[in-house]
Parts: sequence; structure tokens; C-alpha cells
Amino acid sequence: MISHVGQLAAQLERMTARLTVLERRLSGAGDGEPADLDAVAGDIAPLVEALRVAWDAEQELLADPMRVELRQLVLEFEGLKARRDEARSKLDGGRVPRFERDALSHEVRQMEWLINANEASAQRAAERLVADEDATGEQWRTEAVLAGEKAREEIRDAAARRISAALSQYARMPVWFRVGLGEITAPDPSFWLDAAVAVLAYRLEYGVTDAVSPLGAPPSATSGNEAWVRRANVYADITDRLATLAATFHLQ
Repeated sequence: MISHVGQLAAQLERMTARLTVLERRLSGAGDGEPADLDAVAGDIAPLVEALRVAWDAEQELLADPMRVELRQLVLEFEGLKARRDEARSKLDGGRVPRFERDALSHEVRQMEWLINANEASAQRAAERLVADEDATGEQWRTEAVLAGEKAREEIRDAAARRISAALSQYARMPVWFRVGLGEITAPDPSFWLDAAVAVLAYRLEYGVTDAVSPLGAPPSATSGNEAWVRRANVYADITDRLATLAATFHLQ
């Protein structure tokens, strides 16, 4: 009986060791050739080029939230001027009681102050909206953006194939891959794989080459341009995924 238990314990130990090796390989600690996941070559090269052209095209296009914000600013400014003109018209009519005239005069002065304070920003907003409308009407931009959307979908598939090939060959994954992804999740690795594909697709699309940081420096969306807003949103989404993985394995 004791001998049988000992054999089972030995078998369990061997299986545990084999699983550990497998997990280490799947998580990037393989013993094969280094995996150059960031290489812009083969079927990925034309996709990256299409995405770079789309990036340039979207530099002059406003993201929807910024477009809405600027339109609201212009509408509020125009509404303020309309209310001022209406109050002035009443004053110029000459048939306003004195107490109402004093109140209207005070209101006009307040609105004049607000108009002067906001005129420059409203003018800039109007100019940006005009430039955005002109850029939106340019055919080459429309075509580039559509091609970029298609390439964005295809580069995820290409990234998935590249990662799958590297894992199947027990390749040594880059440092940034191991730092960002940690160990593969079990028994369901789908979330881990989706995160890995998202990171690689991001690096390829935006030309991230940092050897340690999976996503490189955080982008800023303050310009309000479509290209930067999308990149910032994707960065935030992937960062959340990596944080979830880190919390899962107590890596933080």
C-alpha cells in the first residue's frame, strides 16, 4: 500500500513538473529561438503601411466626442449673442419701464462680458469644425480611413497567427511579452490569448518598439483628433486587461 502511494506521488510530481514546463513555455519562457514578434515583414508589412496612411489621414479629423463638444460651444456662444441682441432690441424700443430697463441694461453688460471672454475660444472651435468638415469631404482621407479599418481587423488575425506560431515552436518570447502577459491562464486561456493578440496588434499598428514596456509611453487624447483619441482608448482598454491578468496571478 505504501509502495503504491509512493508511486502515485512520484507520478504526480512528474506530471506537475511537465505542466510547469509547459506553462513556462506557453508564457514565453520557451527554450527555442527568440521570437521577433515586432517584425514588420511578410503579410504584416502592407497592413502596417495601410494603418500608417490611415493615421496620417485621421490627424485632421475630429473624434465624435470632440466634434460634439465644439458644436455645443459654438451653439452656446451664438445663443448668448442672440439673447444680448434681443435685450438690446427691447432697450432700443423705448417702451420699457424704468425698473425693467435697469435690469435689461445689467443683463446686457453681463452678456457682453461673457461674449468678450468666450469669443476667441468660440472662434477657434468654429474654425476647427470647418477644417474638420473640409477634411471629411476629401476622398483620399475617406479611402485611407476605410482601408485602415480593414487593416486593423486583419492585423489582429496576423498577430494571432504570429503568437500561435511562436508558442507552438516553444520560442523565447520578448521581455515585454513576459512582463505584460505573465503566465498563461488555466484552464481557459482565451482571455490571456486575446490580451496577447491585442498587445501585439497595438505595437504593430503604432510602431511601439520598447523592449520592456508592452505598450510604450501612454498616448494623449487632448488634441481631440480621431487618431489620437482611438489610440488612447485602445491603450486604456489593453491596460485594463493587463491589470486584470496581473491581479489574477498576484503579480502586482
